[in-house]
Amino acid sequence: MKQRGVSLVEVLIALTVLAFGLLGVAAMQIKALQGATEGSQHSVAGVAAMDAQERVWYLLSSYQSCDAIEASAVSAQESAWKSHWSSDESVNPLRQANWQRSELRQEDSCEFTILIVMNRSNGEEETYRYRFLLPNTAGSS
Repeated sequence: MKQRGVSLVEVLIALTVLAFGLLGVAAMQIKALQGATEGSQHSVAGVAAMDAQERVWYLLSSYQSCDAIEASAVSAQESAWKSHWSSDESVNPLRQANWQRSELRQEDSCEFTILIVMNRSNGEEETYRYRFLLPNTAGSS
């Protein structure tokens, strides 16, 4: 006797294979979204670092020389920068930033480092480090 059609067992096996395939696609989609979010956070962290850098350039215009920039002025700019980027966390694009551990610091008279510490979903921290030098304009006219 020849059997026509598909048996119920074959249909269940096919559905099981399809279900595993769809789970794999869903897992890939989640990974892609996580990667896109991380890339976006990294880009916004770069914008925040550029903002901090521009604040230090403003200090240079006020002091006329990077040797003359006082630590208290850098600290005030750091506080204003952190306050700006950490305000209203509900709409802040850097919600994962750990602002207590992030900093703007003067390494020597003309070299500055910006650290932005990000809390990752897996509980680890990632630190974005940006360094820049101001031109030493002492004695320029």
